Amino acid sequence: MSKKLVIGAIAILAILLIAASPVSAEQIVGNQIGWLTFHTNVDGATIYINGNAVGTTVNQQYTYTVYLDGSPSSMPSTAYAAKSGYSNSNAIGLSIPSAGETNDYYLTLNPNTPTTGSIYVQSSPTNAMVYIDGTYYGRTPQSITGLSTGSHSVLVQKSGYEDWSTTTSVSGGGTTTVYATLTTVEKYGSITVTSTPSGASVYLDGNYQGTTPMTISGVVKGGHMVELEKSGYYEWSGQVTVYAGQTTMVSQIMNQIPNPSTGTISVSSTPGGAYIYLDGAYEGVTPYSGSYIIQNVESGSHTITARLSGYQTSTVQTTVQGGGVATVTMPLTPVSTTTTGTLDITSNPTGANVYINNEYRGIAPLSLTLDTGEYSVKFSLTGYTDSTVTATVNAGATSTVQGSLVPVSSPTQTGVGIFSIIAAGIIGAAAFSLIARRQ
Repeated sequence: MSKKLVIGAIAILAILLIAASPVSAEQIVGNQIGWLTFHTNVDGATIYINGNAVGTTVNQQYTYTVYLDGSPSSMPSTAYAAKSGYSNSNAIGLSIPSAGETNDYYLTLNPNTPTTGSIYVQSSPTNAMVYIDGTYYGRTPQSITGLSTGSHSVLVQKSGYEDWSTTTSVSGGGTTTVYATLTTVEKYGSITVTSTPSGASVYLDGNYQGTTPMTISGVVKGGHMVELEKSGYYEWSGQVTVYAGQTTMVSQIMNQIPNPSTGTISVSSTPGGAYIYLDGAYEGVTPYSGSYIIQNVESGSHTITARLSGYQTSTVQTTVQGGGVATVTMPLTPVSTTTTGTLDITSNPTGANVYINNEYRGIAPLSLTLDTGEYSVKFSLTGYTDSTVTATVNAGATSTVQGSLVPVSSPTQTGVGIFSIIAAGIIGAAAFSLIARRQ
């Protein structure tokens, strides 16, 4: 009896051991399972099978158990992986594993591309104002975030320094660094002074600087007074403007103090650049701004002539007083380029027929536009003797011509009576002689 109890206990122990063994459990269900193992490039990705979340990868993998004895509709067919901050992996088709086998699948997730980026602005010196696309963002060093991808304009400003600007690009999720080296604002310029004749003393804002020709450096930008002095010449002064980093030119002709027996002629022309002659002798060229000065001119009357290509020669008379300045202004008239002129035609009496070079042109008075040159103008009117005159037509000018007509002369009534009496007497005498012969 005790032997049966021992055998029973052994049997119960064997059953318990079989129930506790996994292998034995799989064998009990007939080995009708397989596995799908999913590998991802990031950890914590959720695995979706047939559109349903089934688990999350740990250490970048997840294993899914497939029960092969299930219905065909319950079998896994597609899968993909998803995770926040990443785009979903491509969906893949699944193959059912054989009993006891594992199929491996690899799913790749890509990070979402950021749509904004940053610009980090530094400058030397620091504490400069930063503008991005015209909007103020603070002072350097400054990081500006949340900027759209693409090109942006950067402006850096600081008092006492030149503005600095550039254009830079922003990439999604990236930071673009911009470094601005600021240049101090230039405050000084220079003045170069020349005179005719040279050797004139130069004063800047009342302070002696030297003699011409000379250059004055380190002059604060803005307006300044320049004065020139030379013995025997009139003093000159003028206001000039100095620009930072630039040279302002001052060139002046000094006017000589004349002797009592001589004077000065100041000649200007419109336009400038005309050749000036004094009493037929060449003197110089008028400037385009200001006057040409002829000094030491003997007192009295003088002829000034201005010549410039494309303009009519201009001549004026002027009188020079000892110690005085005669001002001559010479507006020049362009040479006409027209080839026609106007001929105004009248007749006395009016109403005469007008012929130009024997071609009928109308009844006087009339006005004709003709080519330049000489013309034969004939006037004809019934009861009057024709009249022919010569007219000259000048380019761009109006010429006048008049034809004076003389009535045609006719025999008087008294003359006709005398001739009639004489004729009648002759005829009567002839008749009387003929009658006498016949008798």
